[in-house]
Amino acid sequence: MPPHHSPKRSLNVLIAITDPACLKFGYSVVVRLLRLDHVTPHVIACYDLETTVKVPPCLGGAWHRYSTKDEGDSECRPEHRAAKAAEYCAWADLLLLAPFSVESIARMLGGFTTSLDLEILRGWNVSKKILLIPSMSSAMWENPMSKKQITKIRKKWNWIRVLPPLLWTFDTSGRKDERWEGSKSLHESLQTQIDLMTVGDGTIALPLAHMPTLRPTESKGKRLPPELWSIILEFTEDWELATTLNVHTNLPVPPAWRQAAGEEGPKTPMQRLEWTLLTESYRDIKLVFDADKPTRISRLCIELILRFAMVPVLEHLETVHKELFWSTFGHAFLPHKASVFGKTEILEYWRTSPMFLTKEYSAEAMDNASRTGSVQALNWWWDSGLELKFTEAALEQASSQGHVQVLEWWKEHSSYRSETTTPSSSEDGQNEESKPPRELKLKVGKSITYATQAGSLPSIEFWAQSGIPYSHEDTIAKLASTHGHTQILDYWKTLRGEKMLFDNQVLVGATKMGHRDVLEWWKTSGLRVEYKTCDIEEALEDGVEGEKGEDVRKWWALNGLNLGVGTSEWMRVKVLGS
Repeated sequence: MPPHHSPKRSLNVLIAITDPACLKFGYSVVVRLLRLDHVTPHVIACYDLETTVKVPPCLGGAWHRYSTKDEGDSECRPEHRAAKAAEYCAWADLLLLAPFSVESIARMLGGFTTSLDLEILRGWNVSKKILLIPSMSSAMWENPMSKKQITKIRKKWNWIRVLPPLLWTFDTSGRKDERWEGSKSLHESLQTQIDLMTVGDGTIALPLAHMPTLRPTESKGKRLPPELWSIILEFTEDWELATTLNVHTNLPVPPAWRQAAGEEGPKTPMQRLEWTLLTESYRDIKLVFDADKPTRISRLCIELILRFAMVPVLEHLETVHKELFWSTFGHAFLPHKASVFGKTEILEYWRTSPMFLTKEYSAEAMDNASRTGSVQALNWWWDSGLELKFTEAALEQASSQGHVQVLEWWKEHSSYRSETTTPSSSEDGQNEESKPPRELKLKVGKSITYATQAGSLPSIEFWAQSGIPYSHEDTIAKLASTHGHTQILDYWKTLRGEKMLFDNQVLVGATKMGHRDVLEWWKTSGLRVEYKTCDIEEALEDGVEGEKGEDVRKWWALNGLNLGVGTSEWMRVKVLGS
């Protein structure tokens, strides 16, 4: 398995400073977030116009002030507030209420929408997490009503994680804030959300035929010698698989594993848990969880559990470590990420587990399966009896990645299926004759465009031969030229001949990106290709530098481009090669 790279995506965090009396505390939380990598913050802060706040320069327009009072401007109007709330709900991956007053908690539980923060809470997608820092006096925190409300949130509103409260007392000098004990919990919660978002996004071995779950074999037949296993696993370049199978190889140890795999072994409890998940039995894994009682697990742990379909580990966490289980694997996480890894065992566990009576999932699941080429996950969804949700991204990403077997799956489960093919259940292989076959309504989107841009000739061939209508054919020649894919130009010319759609941008794009071979292809294609000197000159000025840039300049000089001409000649349409 190639090394785990740093996540490229950023977690969009909406920080709501809802209590004007705790503005200083909220500001300190914002500063903490600014120190984290892979976090994109946006702040909404409740305070009056008279209050002066020094907004961090790096936030720029990502700091929005609002007020619960009517200040006479349009932003106070309910319709504007509702629109802003919807915008924030759509953008954010995580909502951090820092802090949230005792009165606001009561209003939230009552369903009120009298302020921007309450409007956001009422419209929040509960498959996304909320971190809540309560703020109140110590006396209020100890009051039975507060205990009842916090307990209700923790037990019934499981998309909200309640962090340690911000408390204060009163003496003769007035309010006295207590030391906040939630820094570690906040950092762990944020890191968990970053890890959960990026699971499956790194360079992970996901072959076309996904690896089945590892199970002991009872076969008494012949076995491959260890030397042959070493050769096979070295060919895969999959260090994690070799290590979990206890097969010796000469593969380099990935950076994430160097400490644990070294002579000193794991140093931290998290490293010990990671190493146990990779190398030990389910019994030992459970013992480590029970002994250490971690409040969070790392991205590496999560990926191991998913990649090797460790259903017994999930069942143990569900039973013994419920809070850890739900904060890590709750809501739509399992169906979405198990589809990335193609693990139908985990999908079936999710479908049948009593922890998931409400099946939370979105189009991301089938879109993910298409992106990673997991036909078995698509088959599972087809047979699951659940509503099939997907977007244009399913076919677009499969086309971009060249997953023709996935494209064929979608075709054979639609009205465009082959006459001899009827989709059947993977469980019994038969259809009820009394029922007409189900048909998916395909969402083609810009699949042909994505395939061309990625240079995936097999995907282009699929769409050309599939009989499925698609649009954006006019982009093929332009994108293939811009990205240097002459093999696609060859195929498309053979297919369309003189009816091939293109314009002068095919030369502009190739010139700008330094593709001399594409320019030569158009010259020898036998097609009439027009251009203007002004367009080519601009492309040369804006184009790539270095050897590639110099090559196209020389090519144009040899093929009749003269930049020292008058205005009329500069704007005149010319034909390449004439």
